[in-house]
Amino acid sequence: MKRMYYIMASLLFVFTCFLGSCDSEDESTLSKAVLTSAGTLNFEANGATEKIITVYADGDWVSEVPDWVTVTPATGTGTMDVTISVNDNMRDGAIDNPRKASLVFKGSTLASRAEVVISQNGDKYRDCPEYSLSELTALTDEAVVSVPGVTVTAVTTVGFVVTDALNQVNVYMLSTAAVSIGDKVSVKGTKFTDSKSLIYVECDEVNVDSKGGAVTYPTATDITDKVDTYTSASRDFVTVSGILNGTNVTVEGANNSVAITDAPENLNLASLNGHKVTVTGYFAGVAAPVVKVMAAAVKDRGVVEVIYFSDDFEWLQPWADNSGAGQTVENDGTGSAPQIYTAENGSGQLASEALVARGYGLEEIPGHAIYLQKNYLKFGKTDYQAGITLPALQNISANTKLKLSFDWAPMVGGSRKFDPVKLIVSVTNGNQVVELDPIGHSFVDTVDKLEWLHADVVIDGVTITKDTRISIKSDGWGDTKSTTGSSVYRRWFLDNIKLTKAN
Repeated sequence: MKRMYYIMASLLFVFTCFLGSCDSEDESTLSKAVLTSAGTLNFEANGATEKIITVYADGDWVSEVPDWVTVTPATGTGTMDVTISVNDNMRDGAIDNPRKASLVFKGSTLASRAEVVISQNGDKYRDCPEYSLSELTALTDEAVVSVPGVTVTAVTTVGFVVTDALNQVNVYMLSTAAVSIGDKVSVKGTKFTDSKSLIYVECDEVNVDSKGGAVTYPTATDITDKVDTYTSASRDFVTVSGILNGTNVTVEGANNSVAITDAPENLNLASLNGHKVTVTGYFAGVAAPVVKVMAAAVKDRGVVEVIYFSDDFEWLQPWADNSGAGQTVENDGTGSAPQIYTAENGSGQLASEALVARGYGLEEIPGHAIYLQKNYLKFGKTDYQAGITLPALQNISANTKLKLSFDWAPMVGGSRKFDPVKLIVSVTNGNQVVELDPIGHSFVDTVDKLEWLHADVVIDGVTITKDTRISIKSDGWGDTKSTTGSSVYRRWFLDNIKLTKAN
């Protein structure tokens, strides 16, 4: 408490001198600077416990108080503790809407004002009007809404899509409520707009009015031939055909792929891996090189390739969002890259822990040098090398010819020089290690722009067992200094790993 007092006193002194009061001959006793120990306070609707905060001032101060708030004392001199209490939030014998107002402690000038935002809980749905889906667009974010009688048309792991009676307006409902396609529901929640300018409702209540009704979908917009250019300001009903790789649909000749967002288990995507599929669902935004879709249905068009392992690292998005990870390749060498050993998801799990839990081996010499991007990985730093070992192989016959595919890129520095890194794919069986030919790049310093490269590596003539491990590392493994003593840069990026049966 003493330390806080000294800090606030110092701030008051500096602030007061800044305002010119150090040499002022103004004889007013009102303070030239006022600060408080809290900027926000929240109270329960009824029987709320009073709270104490400290007002810091260099003279007399007064307060401006909302009519439902009491401050004791309401005026004072210098630094003082004050007690703040609120009236019960009632109207006509029932809890009223939540309320919020500003409590101000002030001195003699406009600058000598300290504002404390007072909020009190209540029944936010009291007097809440009912809205149609089409009316939600015009509402401001954080508007409280009640939406009756809408039909569920798609379900994800964290929510569901609803449509109106005319199948014209589609809105995403963020909720873990147990609903199924065809259910008619009524919801209460708060309206928001996501980073792609698409509206959604964060639900507090979901009531199922009736279950299992028939759903008539509108004609879907086919985006297969325009995956690289398609976008929309609404959750349009779309369809796309391509090869399913994990939760991504790749379209031949397209730079972008389609990600099935938060796919529920009943879509059985794992059984369709490597199949050609047609996905119908609702557009959920573009985060290049990915177009996001909330799937209503996935139709199997037959096996195209046998996929033994794949990872596009899109599952790392919670860690990337929480740590502010950037996209360095897409931004030509510029972007934030937190270590996987510091990046956490919302539950506090480290990205490194999540990778290990999925069976990856993290290869680093002499120490930590693997970083998180959105959504891929970066390896290496000055004099540090790094790589990754894939999870143990499953259900592969001993003499199977394999193809390992992945996207990668070297790092380019601020001087526009590309790291002279090559990648080595190695196959380990016990003490036997087989290294395949190095994979390099041909970027020209100061001329070329950084972009992704694609690699296809055939693994043949190597016995495959459940203990076989495949690794991707930088070349010169273990070399951290050149013969001239200058620093060695072997930094690189990795995304979209896939291990398939080679033709």
